[in-house]
Amino acid sequence: MNEKWYRHIIGARTIKTGLATFFTTIFCMLLNLTPIFAILTAIVTIEPTAKASLKKGYRRLPATVIGALFAVVFTYIFGDQSPMSYALSATFTILLCTKLNLQVGTTVAVLTSVAMIPGIHEAYFFNFFSRLLTALIGLITAGLVNFTILPPKYYHQLEDQLLLSEKKMYTLFYNRCHELLLGKFNSENSNKELIKLNTIIQKVETLMNYQRDELHYHKNKEDDWKLLNKITNRAYSNRLFISHLSNIIYLPKNTCIAFTTNEKIAIINISNSIHDIISNGSFKRQQIYTSTLKKSVQQLEEFDQNQMKSTLIYEVLLIYKILDTRYAK
Repeated sequence: MNEKWYRHIIGARTIKTGLATFFTTIFCMLLNLTPIFAILTAIVTIEPTAKASLKKGYRRLPATVIGALFAVVFTYIFGDQSPMSYALSATFTILLCTKLNLQVGTTVAVLTSVAMIPGIHEAYFFNFFSRLLTALIGLITAGLVNFTILPPKYYHQLEDQLLLSEKKMYTLFYNRCHELLLGKFNSENSNKELIKLNTIIQKVETLMNYQRDELHYHKNKEDDWKLLNKITNRAYSNRLFISHLSNIIYLPKNTCIAFTTNEKIAIINISNSIHDIISNGSFKRQQIYTSTLKKSVQQLEEFDQNQMKSTLIYEVLLIYKILDTRYAK
């Protein structure tokens, strides 16, 4: 409970951004340096994972140095009252950062470049090295805060997204089966729901990658690795489910299939059993009805006019098999 109280009020990343700003300001004031440039660096350095902070910080530091260097050079040439100093500093900073593949640091570099021009006057070397130092302070402070304070944990978000995806999976399968039995072989609504479902699955993949990256930077996390592996297996199972589900949604135009009464009853009972997982949290097996569908597939010729029917029934059986394996005791 203590670990989760802040989630309902303010995000951990927001808290860490505030702390990084606070500590960065203190360090700069102790060294009698202007904190604004260090704060800019600190704010953009707080990323979803410690790995991302280190990786992007590694590119933002040289980008900031480039911005500061161009600010000093063009201020020396044109003075701090000339529009050319601002325009050329911004332009050349963007060009060089792009050329050196430092795009993640371009925004901060440009802001640093144009913001420091009015305060340079004739203290060129001092301003250049002070900006370098403040950038280092912001980068190191934010990195330490992100690594040590409230380390990112995405398990609760993963659980929420997995539950949401499974609810949509089972509902979509249920609805699609009924559409097929009613002769609605091409459904715009099912297509849209599948797109939404794939968006959720992509978010799950992103969160798992975030958590995996984070665990690589923390030792003695055996329990966390076991939990993540369990979540990964569950997500993989969901992807298989959706893959087979898409095969009964995306059908060729002018598809027309006639199901027998026994096949309809079997498909209805299997779809009901899968849909009931949402409310019951358990899977009721339907061996009798799966046997009916298996016999139907065996009786159909693979390359005659019933090929599409055979494929659809086979996909339904594969979806059933995925859940039968998941809930096996």
